[in-house]
Amino acid sequence: MEDDGQEKRGTYIGDVKPEEVGDEGRLNPTPEQHERLKNGLHGELFTDIRRADRRYLVIGRGSGEPGERRRKVCELLDERRGAIAFRLEDFGFTGDELDLWAPAFDILSEMSSSTVGVLEDYDGGHVWELGYLYRYQTTVRNAFWMLKRVYDGEAEMRERYDNGMAASHLTALEEAVSDRVITWEHPEDLPEAVKSIP
Repeated sequence: MEDDGQEKRGTYIGDVKPEEVGDEGRLNPTPEQHERLKNGLHGELFTDIRRADRRYLVIGRGSGEPGERRRKVCELLDERRGAIAFRLEDFGFTGDELDLWAPAFDILSEMSSSTVGVLEDYDGGHVWELGYLYRYQTTVRNAFWMLKRVYDGEAEMRERYDNGMAASHLTALEEAVSDRVITWEHPEDLPEAVKSIP
């Protein structure tokens, strides 16, 4: 039997376990949720995305300093000529609403020229997004770029990326997109790493 710590690490969002992400019954929006999804997506930002030459969906941790760095990546990509960069939160969706988050992620990742993952650890809902990319989104995975933070020392690397289930999915994802994994160590290195994304 798993201990509480392992059980917690095996839960990605709310009470939804990773193996349930593909369960149609768990990700079946109600008519009200479907209406919110439609209203949330089809606004001015959605129109701007459709008109842009390059479209970057930026995924990763949404809070704290990692969330700030992800926003910075979004800003840097958005400054490019003919490009637009966006996050699911920009549409008003939160990770607490998996029935909305999952289909919104599906729609927006399919619309994107590139999906850019900013990864600093294996703790949080962004791990679910990356696992979903690996398991279900072959065409999106083919246009996926990962900005992965590396840490000075094996002990800190292990601490940040110590989540067996996430590691198995994301190691496979990294292998699938090996030439599109860009590593960075310090926050000041991130702008230079972003330049590697076409």
